Amino acid sequence: ENRKYDACFVGRFHYQKGVLELINIWKKVCKSRPNALLSMIGIGPLENEVKTLINQHQLTKNINLLGFMVGNEKFNIFKQSKIVVHPATYDSGGMAAAEAMAWGLPGVSFDLEALKSYYPRGMIKTKCFDHHKFADNILALLSDHHYHQSVSQEALELVRMHWDWDLRADEIYDK
Repeated sequence: ENRKYDACFVGRFHYQKGVLELINIWKKVCKSRPNALLSMIGIGPLENEVKTLINQHQLTKNINLLGFMVGNEKFNIFKQSKIVVHPATYDSGGMAAAEAMAWGLPGVSFDLEALKSYYPRGMIKTKCFDHHKFADNILALLSDHHYHQSVSQEALELVRMHWDWDLRADEIYDK
Protein backbone atom coordinates (compact mmCIF):
# COMPACT_ATOMS: atom_id res chain seq x y z
CA GLU A 1 0.00 0.00 0.00
CA ASN A 2 2.91 2.35 0.63
CA ARG A 3 4.62 1.82 -2.69
CA LYS A 4 5.15 4.92 -4.81
CA TYR A 5 4.15 3.44 -8.18
CA ASP A 6 0.92 1.64 -8.97
CA ALA A 7 2.64 -0.02 -11.93
CA CYS A 8 5.93 -0.14 -13.74
CA PHE A 9 6.94 -0.86 -17.30
CA VAL A 10 10.43 -1.90 -18.28
CA GLY A 11 11.53 -2.29 -21.87
CA ARG A 12 12.51 -0.70 -25.12
CA PHE A 13 10.29 2.16 -26.31
CA HIS A 14 9.34 0.37 -29.52
CA TYR A 15 6.11 -0.68 -31.24
CA GLN A 16 6.77 -4.31 -30.31
CA LYS A 17 6.66 -3.47 -26.60
CA GLY A 18 3.31 -1.65 -26.77
CA VAL A 19 4.48 1.62 -25.22
CA LEU A 20 1.95 3.74 -27.12
CA GLU A 21 -0.83 1.32 -26.21
CA LEU A 22 0.28 1.60 -22.59
CA ILE A 23 -0.24 5.38 -22.57
CA ASN A 24 -3.81 4.90 -23.84
CA ILE A 25 -4.41 2.13 -21.29
CA TRP A 26 -3.04 4.28 -18.46
CA LYS A 27 -5.44 7.06 -19.42
CA LYS A 28 -8.29 4.58 -18.78
CA VAL A 29 -6.76 3.54 -15.46
CA CYS A 30 -6.59 7.20 -14.40
CA LYS A 31 -10.29 7.69 -15.08
CA SER A 32 -10.96 5.32 -12.18
CA ARG A 33 -7.87 6.21 -10.13
CA PRO A 34 -6.98 9.85 -10.88
CA ASN A 35 -3.75 9.69 -8.88
CA ALA A 36 -2.50 6.40 -10.36
CA LEU A 37 1.23 6.56 -11.04
CA LEU A 38 3.12 4.58 -13.68
CA SER A 39 6.90 4.39 -13.97
CA MET A 40 8.37 3.67 -17.37
CA ILE A 41 11.94 2.39 -17.45
CA GLY A 42 13.55 2.40 -20.86
CA ILE A 43 14.55 4.31 -23.96
CA GLY A 44 14.08 3.76 -27.64
CA PRO A 45 12.88 5.06 -30.99
CA LEU A 46 9.39 5.97 -29.71
CA GLU A 47 10.52 8.24 -26.86
CA ASN A 48 9.27 11.41 -28.54
CA GLU A 49 5.93 9.82 -29.46
CA VAL A 50 5.53 8.58 -25.86
CA LYS A 51 6.18 12.08 -24.49
CA THR A 52 3.78 13.63 -27.00
CA LEU A 53 1.00 11.16 -26.15
CA ILE A 54 1.53 11.69 -22.41
CA ASN A 55 1.14 15.43 -22.93
CA GLN A 56 -1.89 15.05 -25.22
CA HIS A 57 -3.66 12.90 -22.62
CA GLN A 58 -2.60 15.24 -19.80
CA LEU A 59 -0.85 12.42 -17.94
CA THR A 60 2.38 14.21 -16.98
CA LYS A 61 1.52 13.80 -13.28
CA ASN A 62 0.58 10.15 -13.76
CA ILE A 63 3.55 8.80 -15.74
CA ASN A 64 7.22 9.11 -14.80
CA LEU A 65 9.70 8.46 -17.60
CA LEU A 66 12.83 7.22 -15.87
CA GLY A 67 15.11 6.44 -18.80
CA PHE A 68 17.48 3.48 -19.01
CA MET A 69 18.28 1.77 -15.70
CA VAL A 70 20.21 -1.28 -14.59
CA GLY A 71 20.98 -3.07 -11.35
CA ASN A 72 19.99 -1.62 -8.00
CA GLU A 73 18.60 1.55 -9.55
CA LYS A 74 16.08 -0.52 -11.52
CA PHE A 75 15.45 -2.92 -8.63
CA ASN A 76 14.55 0.02 -6.41
CA ILE A 77 11.79 0.96 -8.86
CA PHE A 78 10.48 -2.63 -8.77
CA LYS A 79 10.46 -2.47 -4.96
CA GLN A 80 8.43 0.76 -5.16
CA SER A 81 5.88 -0.70 -7.61
CA LYS A 82 2.73 -2.74 -7.07
CA ILE A 83 2.50 -4.47 -10.47
CA VAL A 84 4.36 -4.80 -13.77
CA VAL A 85 2.67 -4.09 -17.09
CA HIS A 86 3.85 -5.84 -20.24
CA PRO A 87 1.67 -4.59 -23.13
CA ALA A 88 3.76 -6.14 -25.90
CA THR A 89 1.90 -6.33 -29.20
CA TYR A 90 4.05 -9.12 -30.61
CA ASP A 91 6.65 -10.96 -28.65
CA SER A 92 8.94 -13.93 -28.45
CA GLY A 93 9.03 -13.97 -24.67
CA GLY A 94 11.17 -11.11 -23.43
CA MET A 95 12.60 -11.34 -19.93
CA ALA A 96 11.97 -7.79 -18.71
CA ALA A 97 8.66 -8.69 -17.09
CA ALA A 98 10.20 -11.78 -15.45
CA GLU A 99 12.80 -9.58 -13.84
CA ALA A 100 10.05 -7.53 -12.18
CA MET A 101 8.08 -10.67 -11.31
CA ALA A 102 11.13 -11.93 -9.43
CA TRP A 103 10.42 -9.08 -6.99
CA GLY A 104 6.89 -10.40 -6.48
CA LEU A 105 5.16 -8.08 -8.91
CA PRO A 106 2.11 -9.61 -10.56
CA GLY A 107 1.81 -8.73 -14.23
CA VAL A 108 -0.73 -7.80 -16.88
CA SER A 109 -0.15 -8.51 -20.57
CA PHE A 110 -2.00 -9.17 -23.77
CA ASP A 111 -2.75 -12.84 -24.43
CA LEU A 112 -0.04 -13.34 -27.05
CA GLU A 113 0.75 -16.89 -28.15
CA ALA A 114 4.44 -16.59 -27.21
CA LEU A 115 3.62 -15.41 -23.70
CA LYS A 116 1.43 -18.45 -22.94
CA SER A 117 4.53 -20.57 -22.47
CA TYR A 118 6.77 -17.89 -21.00
CA TYR A 119 4.24 -16.59 -18.48
CA PRO A 120 1.60 -19.26 -17.84
CA ARG A 121 1.07 -17.91 -14.30
CA GLY A 122 1.70 -14.69 -12.46
CA MET A 123 0.67 -12.63 -15.50
CA ILE A 124 -2.99 -11.77 -16.08
CA LYS A 125 -3.67 -12.20 -19.78
CA THR A 126 -5.90 -9.74 -21.60
CA LYS A 127 -7.72 -10.29 -24.88
CA CYS A 128 -5.32 -8.96 -27.49
CA PHE A 129 -5.41 -5.22 -27.89
CA ASP A 130 -8.48 -4.65 -25.70
CA HIS A 131 -7.31 -1.51 -23.89
CA HIS A 132 -10.41 -1.33 -21.69
CA LYS A 133 -9.97 -4.89 -20.42
CA PHE A 134 -6.23 -4.34 -19.90
CA ALA A 135 -7.04 -1.31 -17.74
CA ASP A 136 -9.70 -3.33 -15.89
CA ASN A 137 -7.12 -6.05 -15.14
CA ILE A 138 -4.72 -3.45 -13.76
CA LEU A 139 -7.48 -1.96 -11.61
CA ALA A 140 -8.50 -5.42 -10.34
CA LEU A 141 -4.97 -6.11 -9.12
CA LEU A 142 -4.71 -2.68 -7.53
CA SER A 143 -8.06 -2.82 -5.76
CA ASP A 144 -8.27 -6.44 -4.54
CA HIS A 145 -5.52 -7.23 -2.02
CA HIS A 146 -6.21 -10.99 -1.99
CA TYR A 147 -6.20 -11.20 -5.78
CA HIS A 148 -2.96 -9.20 -5.90
CA GLN A 149 -1.34 -11.49 -3.32
CA SER A 150 -2.44 -14.62 -5.17
CA VAL A 151 -1.07 -13.49 -8.55
CA SER A 152 2.06 -12.14 -6.84
CA GLN A 153 2.71 -15.57 -5.34
CA GLU A 154 2.21 -17.17 -8.77
CA ALA A 155 4.73 -14.74 -10.24
CA LEU A 156 7.34 -15.58 -7.60
CA GLU A 157 6.81 -19.33 -8.02
CA LEU A 158 7.01 -19.08 -11.81
CA VAL A 159 10.31 -17.21 -11.72
CA ARG A 160 11.78 -19.50 -9.07
CA MET A 161 10.69 -22.72 -10.78
CA HIS A 162 11.28 -21.83 -14.45
CA TRP A 163 13.57 -18.84 -14.76
CA ASP A 164 16.12 -19.39 -12.01
CA TRP A 165 19.54 -19.23 -13.69
CA ASP A 166 20.96 -22.28 -11.89
CA LEU A 167 17.95 -24.40 -12.88
CA ARG A 168 18.11 -23.22 -16.51
CA ALA A 169 21.87 -23.84 -16.67
CA ASP A 170 21.39 -27.39 -15.33
CA GLU A 171 18.62 -28.00 -17.87
CA ILE A 172 20.81 -26.80 -20.73
CA TYR A 173 23.79 -28.81 -19.47
CA ASP A 174 21.66 -31.96 -19.22
CA LYS A 175 20.63 -31.62 -22.87
